Amino acid sequence: MAAIQDLRMRPCPPMLSVPTNYRDVEVRLPPSLRRFGERTRVRITGNFDGPVVAALGGISGSRFVCRGENGEPGWWADLIGEGQAIDPAKFCVLGVDFAADPTGRCAPSSEDQARVLEAALEAAAIPRLHAIVGASYGGMVALSFAEHFADRVEKLVIISAGGEPHPAASATRELQRRIVALGIERGAGEQALSIARGMAMLSYRTPAEFGERFRGGIESENPLETSEPGAYLRARGDAFTAVMSPERFLSLSGSIDRHRIDPARIATPALLIGATSDQLVPPSQTIALAAELAGPTELHLLDCLCGHDMFLKQAASVGRLIKPFLDQRR
Repeated sequence: MAAIQDLRMRPCPPMLSVPTNYRDVEVRLPPSLRRFGERTRVRITGNFDGPVVAALGGISGSRFVCRGENGEPGWWADLIGEGQAIDPAKFCVLGVDFAADPTGRCAPSSEDQARVLEAALEAAAIPRLHAIVGASYGGMVALSFAEHFADRVEKLVIISAGGEPHPAASATRELQRRIVALGIERGAGEQALSIARGMAMLSYRTPAEFGERFRGGIESENPLETSEPGAYLRARGDAFTAVMSPERFLSLSGSIDRHRIDPARIATPALLIGATSDQLVPPSQTIALAAELAGPTELHLLDCLCGHDMFLKQAASVGRLIKPFLDQRR
């Protein structure tokens, strides 16, 4: 498989509890996936001689798992760091930039993304993963990878992900995509993406959390006055446009709804973690997946105010389950 490698080790600015070395690998996508771009990139961080753990998150996740592009903490720094569940002093951590159609007209499947990960392993000369820790969309990709490349991964940690999309979640995402598509058509793609992201945040979190954090309602006669929770959603939506284009969002949001796996074909030992308050992946889906997987499976459902975003907002609780699972050797 053709690949362009960039394996130069680069020093990073010193920062507490974050690894100081990394290498980037440029991955040429297989011809069958070129509609999603010519190439993508992965970042390898931590102990280059240790067991390799791939860390995959939601559609806005990137290869900057431990440390950001400019030296700031990465998007999962609360789980991956010195003394944490995934310690870069012990593990080699692999982060991936998901492939997506830059025009927004085509959505990859979770199997397509699994093939992107397989291409990345080839490019980085990694024969086998110790584990994939996948949350949300990343959990879907992890499941698909284990279904199609079982000999290349020893363990799975699946957080807030099911074997297929829940119908209510698909309906919510379809409305978001319609808003973004209309925005692109009217020349207001970023504004539409901000609104869609605000809608998504309502499904990532819980009514209980909003009740604790904000006061509802508006004060004036102006129906477009911004409420307290509305201001928060505007801010989160506007921040999202800095890391996601409207077209890439359409491609990856659609990809979530193309996810389908056959649990009976997955025999890889798995740790499943879900939130009892998750509105996108209800506990019933996590329980069903645990019962249907062919391999040994450990299931935990945690009470969490933050719902689907538990893997980001309660990383310490999740990490206490992940650490012993990763430390066990077969």
